[in-house]
Amino acid sequence: MVATVLVVDDSAFFRKRVCEILESAPDIKVVGVASNGREAIELTKKLKPDVITMDYEMPVMDGVTAVRLIMQETPTPILMFSSLTYEGARVTLDALEAGAVDFLPKNFEDIARDASKMQDVLRKRILTLVKPSRKKLAEQASVAPTSPSVAPDVSPRPAEASPTPPSARAPSRAGRIREARQKIAHPVDLLLIGTSTGGPVALQKILSALPANLPVPVLLVQHMPATFTPAFAERLNSLSKLRIKHAEDGDVVRPGNAYLAP
Repeated sequence: MVATVLVVDDSAFFRKRVCEILESAPDIKVVGVASNGREAIELTKKLKPDVITMDYEMPVMDGVTAVRLIMQETPTPILMFSSLTYEGARVTLDALEAGAVDFLPKNFEDIARDASKMQDVLRKRILTLVKPSRKKLAEQASVAPTSPSVAPDVSPRPAEASPTPPSARAPSRAGRIREARQKIAHPVDLLLIGTSTGGPVALQKILSALPANLPVPVLLVQHMPATFTPAFAERLNSLSKLRIKHAEDGDVVRPGNAYLAP
C-alpha cells in the first residue's frame, strides 16, 4: 500500500527537493503541496493524506498553529522539519506539544548533496508514522456495530447474586502498588527513563507528576539532536517540581533532581 504525503513549506526549493526525494520511493506518493499553514489545513481536509511534512516558520499561518488546528479538526500524523538552533528546538517542542508526532532537522545542504541518504531517512520516518494510524483505522473498522434489528432479550433473568464481600474483591490500584513495593528485594536507588518518538510530551507529563521530595535522582535520555537538549531541559524544569538540568561532566546526582543527557 502506498503512503500519501502532503508537503508543507514556504520555500519552493525545499518543497521541490522533498517532493523529488519522496516520489523516488515506490511506496510513497506526494498528493499535494502547501506554502503556508492555512493551505495545509484546507488541503488536509480535502486530500486526507496519511502523513504531513510541516515547516514551522511560514507566512499567513505558522506551522505550530497549523499543527494544533489540524489535530483538532482532521487528526493526521505530522512530521516537523526544524532548524538545528535553540529557537528551532523551542518551536519544535511547541509543535510536538501541539500534536506533531516526530521531527527531522531541516538541512538544505544535506538534502542537496546526498538525496539517497535523505530519501532513506524520510521514507523510514514516514512509513513509521503511517503504520499506527492505519492500524487504528483497521481496528475501528473491525468493530461491528450492534444491529438494531435484533430483538431484545425478554427471557427471565436469574436472581441477582449477593454483593461480593470486600475481602474477595480485586485489590485497589493503591493496594496493587503497595504489594509491588513489598515484593522489591532491594530499595530503588535511581530512576532512569529513556524515550524516543513521542518522548518529549510523555516526559513532560511524567515529570510534572513527580513530587519535589522524590527520594531518588532521575536520569533522562531522550533521542534528539544535541542542540535541542538544552532547550528541552529548560522546558522540563519549568514544568516540574523537580530540579531538572542539562547534564554536565562532574555533576553529582542527588535525590529530587533530574539530569537530561546531552
